[in-house]
Amino acid sequence: MKYISALIILLFGIGHVRAQPEIDQNRLAEFQKLTQQRVNDLQLYISLIADKSLSIDQREQAVELAVSLFEKDYMVNGKRHSPYVQVSRRNGTISSVPVRIYFKNLMNVKFDKVEITYYDAAVVSEFEKGTDGNYHATATYYQQFKGMDKKGNLIYGSRDRKDIRVSAQSAAVYAQAGKEDLKIFFGDITVRDTVPIPGF
Repeated sequence: MKYISALIILLFGIGHVRAQPEIDQNRLAEFQKLTQQRVNDLQLYISLIADKSLSIDQREQAVELAVSLFEKDYMVNGKRHSPYVQVSRRNGTISSVPVRIYFKNLMNVKFDKVEITYYDAAVVSEFEKGTDGNYHATATYYQQFKGMDKKGNLIYGSRDRKDIRVSAQSAAVYAQAGKEDLKIFFGDITVRDTVPIPGF
């Protein structure tokens, strides 16, 4: 009897965890604001990672904080997939790099000085429920990259408009109150357009 009761509780619990909550528009608007803050955090972490005046420990801590904003690896057609960041190259091409490798590469760029700033406010679209039961949005931010020599002369620069795929997944963070909430994860970052800044 105890076994049957435990099984019923287990099955109920599984069904409860899998259920996706219906979120009203006011709550989704709050998640837009939260996503905006997460984008601001990401922008700060990227600037810290690129800042060669900081210690290695400080920059590595920024890497870990940045990575924590992204969803974990997942399987696609039997293959492990990591969220990626698209990067515009000096030769005009765009490549896709897994997020952790992107941040590590940013620490070790060959320029003597790197300056990353943001020349416009990030914008977050409205969250919409997808066929997977999760809620999805797109965050767009505007990044300026400058790579310089020891004298501060610009060697390469670009202005990129980038999109972040954002998903909000069910998480029972208010279990004691009998409510469900959403947890926000960043996915792939893609380059929408890039404008080179002439160096020498």
